[in-house]
Amino acid sequence: MTQQKDIDGIEPVRRDAFAQRTDAGRISIDEAPLNRLVLLVAVAAFGGIFIDGYILGVIGGAVAPAAAELGLSALGQGLIAASALIGIFVSGLFFGRIADRYGRKRVFFWNLVGFVVVSLAQLFVVGTWDLVAMRLLLGLLIGVEYAVGTALLAEFTPRRHRSVLLGSIAAFWFIGFISAFVVAHVWDADSWRMLLASSAVPALVVLILRMALPESPRWLQAQGRTTEAQAIVAAHYGPQYGLPPAPTEVVKTRLRDFFRENDVRTVIYSGLFWFCQVGPLFAIFTFIVPVLEDLGLNSGFSTDLLMNGLQLLGAGVGLWLLWLLPRRAFVNWTFALMVVLLVFLGGWTELPSLVVLIVFGAFVLIITASNSIQYVYPPEMFTTRFRSTGVGYAAAFSRVGAAGATYLFPVTLEHLGVSSTLLIAAIFPLVGFIASLFWAPETKYSALDD
Repeated sequence: MTQQKDIDGIEPVRRDAFAQRTDAGRISIDEAPLNRLVLLVAVAAFGGIFIDGYILGVIGGAVAPAAAELGLSALGQGLIAASALIGIFVSGLFFGRIADRYGRKRVFFWNLVGFVVVSLAQLFVVGTWDLVAMRLLLGLLIGVEYAVGTALLAEFTPRRHRSVLLGSIAAFWFIGFISAFVVAHVWDADSWRMLLASSAVPALVVLILRMALPESPRWLQAQGRTTEAQAIVAAHYGPQYGLPPAPTEVVKTRLRDFFRENDVRTVIYSGLFWFCQVGPLFAIFTFIVPVLEDLGLNSGFSTDLLMNGLQLLGAGVGLWLLWLLPRRAFVNWTFALMVVLLVFLGGWTELPSLVVLIVFGAFVLIITASNSIQYVYPPEMFTTRFRSTGVGYAAAFSRVGAAGATYLFPVTLEHLGVSSTLLIAAIFPLVGFIASLFWAPETKYSALDD
């Protein structure tokens, strides 16, 4: 996606809807109203991200009883918690490329079949490496959701609704994460295998929804299948709508063309900003109980419920900020606030419990709000031919930070203490802030393939 800017850095003017025309003189689907198909695609994408949040959250309730039964060390617990994130890294590198070459629909559907099968397979784990393998496989499947789900939703959604619908994905991730917390709280600790396998239930529901989805018309057009693409647009958007002008010739997608067609600096930044957001998020939220205890806070159900409520509120605040702010301002301000709050928590150790609770709660609110942009920003940065590849790369890059931070977090917490650990965690948003100042593109007011 080409960055739009002028010499003074003033936000680009919104394009006139009448300028967005197709080759045949139809109105671009970027200017269409919401319709049932867009909402169905949104629900199907939201469901996948809900499952992702559930799977990554449920391990927090299962890791303690699993550790007691399997005799896990701190490193073992970190490995199990991080294994799904490692799977996301591997998956993001490959499945986005597969979806760009063979189509969004098939990958989007069969991924849910995998969720159901692997979720149920967790019922039969008998050792540490069995559990690591199952979580790794689930991570591979989650990576597909990041690479394909956001790209598919972006390609179906009209421009003026894109921020809200793509930003809402983050809210459903946290709803899934919090649902896992609630289920884990009421679940019998001795049945941790069934707790892990419970993700098969929402996966089956979403699988049924995805059966009704058509292929992305933008992807079909990029493959030269313009007649099929226009038929889908006419059936679901109306005959007066069409796709933006197609390329004059269809060129086979090659990986080296990805870096020719997309600015290298933007490619790097798409993964780096995500990396810097999720590193502290996954690490702190996965081990939030010992973090709260080391900060001198009661980690009982009421405190945990408060933190989860702040996550939901943060997701709502993030949606509002996406509507209010340009993309650059969003990432710059949220990174800056995260640095300040983590340094405050890590640098001042003798604070009243109420102050710690307020500051930590503010951190939870800001970091969850910041995550709303992860599902909006990367799809806007890449062209249709390589959108799934680009988003998959960004998701993979981000999970390097998440996996590394989650794996090492219990070790640093045990050996260095909570203050030093939080100060180390502040490095992530600091790097993100510096990178955003120089590299963040402004994409809010652009059509997808500008």
